[in-house]
This record gives sequence, C-alpha cells and structure tokens, in this order.
Amino acid sequence: MFSLEWLVEDILNGRPVPPVVPRGRPALRKHQIEPVRMMKEAYTSGAPGFLLAYPTGSGKTAMAICGTLDMQAVARVLVVTKLDVIPAWRSAIRYFGSGGKRWVVINPEQLWRLFDHPWQPLSSLPVDKAAEYAAAGGVPRVEFDAVIVDESHMLASPASLRSRTIDRLIRPASGTVRRPWFVRASASPFSSPEETAYVSDLLAYAAGVDAPDELSRAEYLTWLSELGFELNADQRGRWDHDLSAGDVKMVDSLLFSQGVGATATAEELGLPSMTRELRPVELSPSDREQYESAWAQFQAHHGLEVSDNTPDTSEALRRVQKASLLKAPKVAEIVAGLVEDGYQVVVPAWYLDNVSAIARLTAVELKARGLPDRVVEITGASRGLRELKRQAFQGGRALVAVTNSLEGINFHAGERGGAGEAEDATLTPRACVIADVLTGGKRGLQAEGRTQRDGTRSLTLYVYAAQTAEEEWLARMLRTTAGTQALAQSPEDARALTDLAAQLAVPDEGEPDQ
Repeated sequence: MFSLEWLVEDILNGRPVPPVVPRGRPALRKHQIEPVRMMKEAYTSGAPGFLLAYPTGSGKTAMAICGTLDMQAVARVLVVTKLDVIPAWRSAIRYFGSGGKRWVVINPEQLWRLFDHPWQPLSSLPVDKAAEYAAAGGVPRVEFDAVIVDESHMLASPASLRSRTIDRLIRPASGTVRRPWFVRASASPFSSPEETAYVSDLLAYAAGVDAPDELSRAEYLTWLSELGFELNADQRGRWDHDLSAGDVKMVDSLLFSQGVGATATAEELGLPSMTRELRPVELSPSDREQYESAWAQFQAHHGLEVSDNTPDTSEALRRVQKASLLKAPKVAEIVAGLVEDGYQVVVPAWYLDNVSAIARLTAVELKARGLPDRVVEITGASRGLRELKRQAFQGGRALVAVTNSLEGINFHAGERGGAGEAEDATLTPRACVIADVLTGGKRGLQAEGRTQRDGTRSLTLYVYAAQTAEEEWLARMLRTTAGTQALAQSPEDARALTDLAAQLAVPDEGEPDQ
C-alpha cells in the first residue's frame, strides 16, 4: 500500500481511494498542534510550501501527515524519504488515516520512475542514466497536489541529482501541470545561508519578490544579498560560524516569523538539552604519524593546505578511512567502559570497515571484562536484518549497536513498541559514541539524535585522536554544527557547541564539507 504501483494500478482501473480508517484520529502531542495549525494556515494563505524544522524526536512525521490531511484541495500526496524509513511512513499514514487521499511513499533513488521523457524511454535505461534524464528533461507522469520531503537537508546541494529531480517535480516544465504544495521537514535544515536554496521559494514569498529560477552558487548568493543577507565568509568562501547574527535574523524574519516555517528548541518543547563530552584518545607515535599523514593529504585535497601532490577525492578518503581504523581499539575500550557503567551504547561510524572493526573489537573488550559480548552491526549491507537487529538492541538482547545509519532509526530508551511484538524498549540509559568526526554539522546532529529522542536524555561522546589534525577537524565540525543550530533558531545549543569547540584550542580557519 502507498506505493507508486498501487497508485498507477488504481488510476488505470478507475478504482476509488481505498479507505484507511484510523481508530478515531489519534491526538497530536501538545507541542505538535501549533506547527500543524501554521502549516494549514500557510496553505490557505497561498504560500508555496512550508519548512518544518523541529528537533529530532519531536514527531515531524505526524505533523507533516496531519498538516496535510485536512487540506481539501489535496487529493494526491507524495512522500520522499530514505528507503529504510518507508515502512515507518506507511505505518504512520495507516495510523493517522489517509484522509481520503492517495498517498505514495518513495525513496529518492526511485524518483525517476515518476517521470516520462519526450524522446528517451527511461525504463529501458540503466537506473543512473534514467535518473539523469528525468532530472534534466523529465515530464511528471502523475500530478501530485502535495509533496513532502522528509530529511529535507538532503536537498542542501542544488546541484545534486536528487535536488534537481525534486525541483523538476516541484517546478514542472509543462504549463499544464500545476505546482504542488511543498513541505520540507528536517531537524537540521541548513548549516549556511547558501544551503537555503531549496527554500528560496519560501524566502521569496515572505519577502514579496519573485522566486529565483535555477541559479549558480554565485548568482544565488547575489540574490540573498539583495534580500539583505550579510553572507559572512572568509577569503576561501567558507562560512563564518560565529553565530552570524545578521543572517540568523534574516532566516528568522523570512521563514519562521512569516508563517512559512516553524522551528523550536528542545527546551521550548520540554525536551532535555543535549549532553556532549569530548573524549580524546592517545595513539602511539608510529600510529599518530600514519594518522597525521592521511589527514594531511585529505586536508590538502579540500584546500585547507596547499600541496603539489594533492590526491584525488577517493584516494584521500581511503587514506582517512584506513587511518580511522587505528582509533578503533580505543573506541572499543570507551564503549566497553560505558557498558560497564550501565549504559547501552550506539556507535555511529561513517565507514563500513570501521563499523565492522569497532563491533568486533568491542565484543572482544566486553568479553575480557566479563560482560556479555552482544554487539550488533547495522548498515545498508544488512538491510533485511536491520529492524531485527535494532529490536535486539532496544530489547536489551544486544548492549551495543554500531551503525552507519543516521536517519530514520531510533535507539532511544523506552521507545513504545521498539523491541518488537508490542514490547517497549529498555529504560537503560543510552550513550552515543561518535567514532568518526569527518562530517558536517547536519550529520553530527542526526547522529546525536538517534539516542536522544522523545524527551529521553542521552550522553554523546565525540572521540578523536589527540594532537592530530582530526582534533582541528572536530573543532571546525562543532562550529559548523553551531551554525546549523543558530540558523534553526536554537541559540543556546549553538553557544554550547561553540564553547565545546573552543575547548579544543585550535584555530578557526575554515570548516569541513557539509
């Protein structure tokens, strides 16, 4: 149900919308009522869409569904979300009821299937080619009245394939297809003003100007300047993340104060603030030399250092991945120590090799301490077992989960039905140990949010190799995260992140890629 095939089959056969009747419309939580009201009001007022920028764990899925259900002119709704989150969305739609509408839930990699092409039969092409043709010249096969993009920060880069494909859907070339209402939902919508391009229609609507057409990066920044953005950046074009008050105020005045967006801090919702700690580890002199070498080459590639021997991206990334394995035994010791202290631990790591190494070494370390060596690995490589492994952790049958899945997966204590078969997750306190710091602000916040959800506090540890370039990179990442939180109107958390970065005592000369 709620698939593209289901929709097309019903349209071809002239079938009415099958009723999905809830057990009485479930009540929203208190803090969800206002953003749903704002969403409906924005739709009624003629705004082109809405940005729902609420914290992780606040129930954005429920808000997006309920905000759409009572829009009478909306008959077909498309939800774009990560593949692993599709079952959760379908379940939520069944729970709240379809509202007499046709819903399609699809993952970004399948968006090309929503298009025809004037002269190229997409179904006969390899998927990557079909997706490119759809983004460049596709014509929507089905007209949707509303499009909801979950984890909408995936659109922060306008040049990406998924951004161009969704833009094709939102702004179809054919004049006979009307533009759908566009809901964007993310706990970490953007880390810098240039990443606001995917909400440019909302900025334009609030400012009373025409929305820009497809613009280059430089042209978009010029457009923002004309709106009044300060755009503080260094000589290399990297954003100054010292909580630039002017740009933060512009985002607030054009999005959140004009009724085309809603945001809130964890404190405003009565959720606990994030508890973060830095955890340096010492490497042996030989390991540290190898670690530094890999990072130096990676930094050179990203323009942080000038080098005549800069490697290509893939080679630079492979070196950092290999170097990160040197830190894995130290990460395992920290994780085992937390289990010993009574925590269940989630370890986000960006590389598959790191996930496997940390899981294996943690099991060995737990066994050496006389603790159950129950560790699960959760990655895209084991998609079919992902939910069973997650439930094993949530039910306490596993004490540690090592994962590279950072969105749409819950590990918080007390999750209702989280352990499967209507069994709630354990109440054991959670800790999140972030093993790799090669990331931008949005990814860090998504990683933290896996264990701190629904008002449940969780400890987050950032593990880094002391006195190496990784320490500098972590400081930059924390400042980028502060910028993300500042632009989402969460100043207290932004200041806390800036203070944490200052503890690393490294110069602020830029930031990592987003």
